[in-house]
Amino acid sequence: MSATLMSSRVDGQEYRVDYLPAESNIGMFGGNSNWRGPIWMPVNVMLIRALLSFYTYYGDNFKIECPTGSGRMVNLFDVAKEISDRLSSIFLRNARGQRPVYGGSEKFQKDPNWRDNILFYEYFHGDNGAGLGASHQTGWTGLVAKLIQLFGMLDAKELLESSKVAPFARAKREVGVTT
Repeated sequence: MSATLMSSRVDGQEYRVDYLPAESNIGMFGGNSNWRGPIWMPVNVMLIRALLSFYTYYGDNFKIECPTGSGRMVNLFDVAKEISDRLSSIFLRNARGQRPVYGGSEKFQKDPNWRDNILFYEYFHGDNGAGLGASHQTGWTGLVAKLIQLFGMLDAKELLESSKVAPFARAKREVGVTT
């Protein structure tokens, strides 16, 4: 399903830009092009990192609506966690016992020989989270494991406290420099 984002007519010819949540519907842009996937792990991880950095600067005083349209105002740590949780949920079983990463594939959803063997796709469908592109991207898509680990260990208040330590002193401590 596509949605038209912009449309105009020039000399009787219609030109438009459509949003497609997964693959291209024409070969003009490479057909199966992994760069078009709306859920791409590396970009999301960089965004989460930036949000956490901004949180250490602004703290709990700066809040934005998340999710958009919800009326729920949260700090940037909570926004980063929300994005991380959404990325993680692609691989976790939902209320129906299915993993969004496998879309409508019955074999991967139900077969006991396959359902717990997680595949790490290049990118993911923007509407349902189904994996797209190559199914062996453990490099960048494997970043989801680091997100689960990070938010399992990280506490917002603790992050704020540690950010008050002089940046060079903290960096030296993290790499083991004692002088």
